[in-house]
Amino acid sequence: MNKLYETDSYIKECDTVITDISSTSGGYYISLRDSIFFPEEGGQYADTGKIISGKYELDVLDGQIVKKSAVDITKKPGDIPSELPIGIWYKIDYSESCKRTCSELPALSDTLVINSEIHCILDYSKRYDRMQNHTGEHILTGTVHNDYGYNNVGFHLSDDGLVTLDLDGTLTYEQIIEEEKKANEVIYRNCPVKASFPSKEELENTDYRSKSNIDGPVRLITIGDDDGPVDICACCAPHVANTGEVGIIKVISIVNWKGGVRIGILCGRRALEYINHRQEIIMGLTDLMTTNEDNLITAAGNHIEEIKELKAKLCEALEGDIIYRIDSGDPDIARTHLVFVGSDFPAVSMKNIYNLLRSRFKGYVGVFAGNDETGYRYNAGSSDVSSKTLIPILNKLGAKGGGNDDMIQGRIDLDRSSVEKAFTSIQAV
Repeated sequence: MNKLYETDSYIKECDTVITDISSTSGGYYISLRDSIFFPEEGGQYADTGKIISGKYELDVLDGQIVKKSAVDITKKPGDIPSELPIGIWYKIDYSESCKRTCSELPALSDTLVINSEIHCILDYSKRYDRMQNHTGEHILTGTVHNDYGYNNVGFHLSDDGLVTLDLDGTLTYEQIIEEEKKANEVIYRNCPVKASFPSKEELENTDYRSKSNIDGPVRLITIGDDDGPVDICACCAPHVANTGEVGIIKVISIVNWKGGVRIGILCGRRALEYINHRQEIIMGLTDLMTTNEDNLITAAGNHIEEIKELKAKLCEALEGDIIYRIDSGDPDIARTHLVFVGSDFPAVSMKNIYNLLRSRFKGYVGVFAGNDETGYRYNAGSSDVSSKTLIPILNKLGAKGGGNDDMIQGRIDLDRSSVEKAFTSIQAV
């Protein structure tokens, strides 16, 4: 097969012929003379697109698997489409030679036959997005490798999230941002990105990354001039022709990973969409806080401190009100020996109220903070017996927690009425 994507990443459509068809369990392999569809390899997803064969249009789902049903494009709107039988699948064979034997031709024997002409159409927008991000990853990994000697030991190019690269050494945030700056300088210089298949002798004299055992010719991606390349790496995937097409490399996340560091980046159109989204958030916040971008962090910090102070005062007032209700003989509390408060109620206030309940009432008492939807944190126990005797009782209700003779604490995912019913049934000690 002539893998057109290896030498020209920009071919969007091509005419080719079927050179062989062979059967396997549940379907058929199709060997093509040429293919523009990149199969999933090296951390990059496979291409999608369409194959038109005669009157049929088939979807290429992942660079290899061709959709089980092929629609007859000659049918008029409203007609029942002619489709391949369910259970039949077709797969493009990327191997050098097709060694399978075909016992019978597939259902579309009038079009999908050896030497029949087909037309391939690539989902180029998706391909180009991946090219931008994959080349960007090479640039950033190359600058890090040049400065620190670290290798990229793990790479994943998603379609709806970050592009991640795992380095086998640690870097600080400041060092990574400096490498991001250097990588973007490579973009500004609009360096060439070239694919080549060096001979065995040339390969032995070339210093390149990803020197894994590769069966067959090694394809190298060289970024920059031959006399001073930014990066040389073995790679089978399509790339842009010049670094300027990457647009921008933006580091989004940095986490420690298996003795090294995992960096999440976005490039090109995907990076622009991310930046625009963040800009909308910033503009919304500046409007809400009636400030400018430069003062946004300070203004947000001040708002958070004000909220904390207000919440502390509110909880203090609520704690005082509950204590007053206990002292005044509130009938609900006197009946259940339980107090329910909101999710944000401070732990220290929960303990204060628990100690007051424990001193006023015999039997089991408790303070529950939360709501019926998310469950409750609790402090519970008794002054008459060890509070730990309550643990197996609550565990049977799905609670989790532990403690000592004075108090137990934990979480329970029951609604309030169920908690009250459970405590009412165990009040006698």
